Amino acid sequence: MTSENILDILQSARRSQSKALDLCDRGLTELPPEIGELDQLVALSLSGNALRHLPPQLEQLQNLKLLDLEWNEFEEFPREILKLSQLRELYISGNILTEIPVDLNQLQYLEKLHINNNRLREMPSGLSKLFSLRELSLRDNQLSQIPDNFYRLTRLRNLSLRQNCLSDFPQAICNLENLHSLSLSHNPIGTVPPEISRLQYLSQLGLGFNQLEQLPAEIYHLKQLKQLYLNDNQLQELPAEIGHLTTLTELYLYNNQIETLPETICQLKDLQILSISGNRLRDLPLCLGELSQLNSLAVSSNAFRDFPAAIVQLHQLQELALGGNNFNKFPQEILQLKQLKNLALWDNPIGALPPEITQLQELEILNVRNTQLNQLPADLAQMPKLKYLYVDNNPLGSLPNDVVEAGSEAVLAYQKEPTRGDGLQQHQEFG
Repeated sequence: MTSENILDILQSARRSQSKALDLCDRGLTELPPEIGELDQLVALSLSGNALRHLPPQLEQLQNLKLLDLEWNEFEEFPREILKLSQLRELYISGNILTEIPVDLNQLQYLEKLHINNNRLREMPSGLSKLFSLRELSLRDNQLSQIPDNFYRLTRLRNLSLRQNCLSDFPQAICNLENLHSLSLSHNPIGTVPPEISRLQYLSQLGLGFNQLEQLPAEIYHLKQLKQLYLNDNQLQELPAEIGHLTTLTELYLYNNQIETLPETICQLKDLQILSISGNRLRDLPLCLGELSQLNSLAVSSNAFRDFPAAIVQLHQLQELALGGNNFNKFPQEILQLKQLKNLALWDNPIGALPPEITQLQELEILNVRNTQLNQLPADLAQMPKLKYLYVDNNPLGSLPNDVVEAGSEAVLAYQKEPTRGDGLQQHQEFG
């Protein structure tokens, strides 16, 4: 966009006294000084450009409450921002910042601050003086520690430090007793301190992709917890105390080393999503079938040889992932799950699909990749809601390779042709 075009936009915004101005994705390399004439602006969006600096005239926007500078080319934090005394929200993710100015606390009314996807190595102690801050996101940086005075951010409700270099769980976080959401996923954290029990308002906790071998019993004192991410760690067992988290609606435990689930998991009556793929389970507690709210169950890549009987009782299930186990035939019990929308059976040597699979009238996604299928039920493609059918890596003689390679839509279209008598299959595991 030419400088003349931008000036036209600025003049139009001044004449109309616009409160918000969107200049995202305009190819801007600099912002005209005339921006300072728009002192009525409350929100200014400049993301997706190539800005490296801001004009001094930006300081004149004293009514500005929201400034979006994400995905530009700032190597240094623009100090002009520090003069915007009424700023409430600042988004400056996706730049090349290596540090935050110590005097950022001049923005005393700042409530939301996002500095994701930069190159920050340390957090200045001055950040802890942003006493109005309610949401702070610093994910995907290079932070290795958090200042001890971080506990002063007593109004903080949402904190994300995922994808950093934190080897220790920052103790100061345990004093942020108003936190509702905390993400520390994708850090090399090995232990969680018992003081985490102080975070009694926590409803979402992300500790996935760390190096946790066990959890303190105190984590099960978080009575408001609804979403718990413990995936991709080194957990070998799930303590019986998991049953204390009765408000949980989503539990992610995939890619650990868990061999059994405690019976107390059946006390999680509000659970809607349970993802425990990539473990060493041989069976599931029978009482799991009592979880009447559970609509998504992922147990792929475990060590099942027989279909877990508990699953048959989960009549409300909409998503079921059983791929990568040891089933040598199609589990007929699945046909009782009439609400299924997404069924994943990939990498099981089942050999055939029963004609009765068409009874699953709600099914939208069927993944039977690499299951040694020789043919497909003739009416499979006539299922009313089936949209995605994944059948590659099967010896299906009736289905040309180029059709399989063209994807799910091509497979379904081929099967629906009147001259096709029998033969077919292909969505990767959800969750």
